[in-house]
Parts: sequence; C-alpha cells; structure tokens
Amino acid sequence: MEEPEVPDGAGEGIDDLGGIEGLKGLRPDVAVISRLEKVYSLLSARGRIEILYYLNFTDMTPGMLSYLTDMAPNLLSFHLRKLGSAGVIVSRKEGRFIIYSITEMGKSLSGPLR
Repeated sequence: MEEPEVPDGAGEGIDDLGGIEGLKGLRPDVAVISRLEKVYSLLSARGRIEILYYLNFTDMTPGMLSYLTDMAPNLLSFHLRKLGSAGVIVSRKEGRFIIYSITEMGKSLSGPLR
C-alpha cells in the first residue's frame, strides 16, 4: 500500500515520530491488541460497568454488590469472574467473607464513571 499524503492540520507532531512510517513502526503486536480487546469487551456489559462503579467507592462483598445492583447472585458471580480473570478486580478472603477490590487497571477503565 502506498504511503498516504498527510494534509496540514492532520498528523501534528508526526515528524517527531519519524513520519507516518515511524508511526506505523509503533503498531502494537497481536498479543497487545488481544489483551486490549478482552479488557474493552468487559465494558460492553452493563452489569460489569455497575460493579466497577461501586467498587470505585470501596471494597465490597458479593452480598453488598448484589444488593446495590439488584443482580441475582449467579449473574453477579459470572460478572465477578470475568472482571477478575481480566485483572480488573481482585478478591481476598476475610473470615467467612470474600471481599472484592478494584485494581489500578480497573480504576483507569472506570475513572470517568465516578
């Protein structure tokens, strides 16, 4: 494919990157794109967005999250597993309770929610 023309007003600062070819060299590898795709797909479900929203305020138990989101425990568990496997939330056991916390990555994804 032929290199495209860069008109005035587009590509500001592109010369600092080595032009359009230099920018093309910064293309992320397939693993990075796959990871981003997985993380961003998390935000396609209203329930997961709600969970992240509440966890931005404080750590919570599944019972607390279920109450706040009006989500059935089995659906909540499904969403918590998805968020946990993506590294957006973590859990810890305290006595007879499991407590969920949002990670830094989770905060960065849900920052504008709060």
